[in-house]
Amino acid sequence: MKTLTLIVDSYSSNVTVTNLLKEKGIAIVVTSMKSGQYQVTDSCVIWHMTSAELARLTADKSIFRRVLEFKRSVPEPVVLVEGDPLAHSGVVSVNALRGALSFIAMHNRVPILTAANTNDVAELIYIMTNQAQNGMGLTLSEPAPAEIPAPAEPEKGAGGNGTLPKDPAELQEYIVRAVPEVGPAIAKAMIKKYGTLRAVFAASAKDLTQVEGIGPKKAKKIAEFVDGKFEK
Repeated sequence: MKTLTLIVDSYSSNVTVTNLLKEKGIAIVVTSMKSGQYQVTDSCVIWHMTSAELARLTADKSIFRRVLEFKRSVPEPVVLVEGDPLAHSGVVSVNALRGALSFIAMHNRVPILTAANTNDVAELIYIMTNQAQNGMGLTLSEPAPAEIPAPAEPEKGAGGNGTLPKDPAELQEYIVRAVPEVGPAIAKAMIKKYGTLRAVFAASAKDLTQVEGIGPKKAKKIAEFVDGKFEK
């Protein structure tokens, strides 16, 4: 078994996690990384965030931009959330957090892993690094994992081919479609009416009813998601 090596970001990595990984015998290489905090292989990078950070990024809506940037800069991105992803409903609504998780995992196909605490984060990163660099440890006497049928080829379109649209207009539509209750036709209508993403997300429920295809109930649900209102 070869010595494990892990590249760690010098600015945003967790010192406690890094020290725990050192204690496990991992050779740590500290450098400045453009995205994420832990580079497991040449292509796999982990973005470690706490559940509080997830809530904050969801509340100010920057989670959407950050995820797109992360996916664009890393071939195999992984998001690792420390703590319960839905725990901070006092900062943003639970449905807004669910929407953010859906945007990460379903719309962008970025795996999301969770860890209970800092020690758990270190354990999980160690296992990922060991599996990536030393293999899974399967032998011929062990049953091979069941083969999973390849999924049907996704529909072409804005983000539908598994990659981010390169055209700015299609990328805008792709982002708006991540909002619950918003399909392709409504996304196009919203962008056509408001012109920019900033204006789309700033629209009130009353304003949204002026968009073709959006009634009062749907407008209310969209506004509640975007505003991330507090829950008592």
